[in-house]
Amino acid sequence: MKGALAVFFVAAVFAGSAARAADPTYPADTGPATIDVSKYPKVQQDAYKVFLDKCSTCHTVARAINSDYATPEEWKALVDKMHHKRYSGIDGDAQKTITDFLIYDSSIRKKDLLAAKLKAAKAAAVSTSSMTTPAAPAAPAKN
Repeated sequence: MKGALAVFFVAAVFAGSAARAADPTYPADTGPATIDVSKYPKVQQDAYKVFLDKCSTCHTVARAINSDYATPEEWKALVDKMHHKRYSGIDGDAQKTITDFLIYDSSIRKKDLLAAKLKAAKAAAVSTSSMTTPAAPAAPAKN
């Protein structure tokens, strides 16, 4: 019985590793693989568990934890992309939970990066709008 259990355990570990074996390694994969959420609100602590469970299915959780994503738009787009991946196991409820957690976490752990990205986005929007705003019409000539 112990032998069969050991074989099952080794097979399960190998299957999880094999699923990720085809996945390339990124620099973010080598950073910390956990977040101390003990001071986060209970709802975010629970969401962290969903994040760990779902996101570890296809890649290391370190990849998301250490990525340079920080804005709500970045997280929404990324989690939506993962939601549509085959076998991700991320249903609509998990998608919202994970997205909300990552947005909250970025506001705490990545607040400087978030502020810099939001400032850059605002500057880009102002720059773009000033380039596309038509010049005011010239005043009519007085005769």
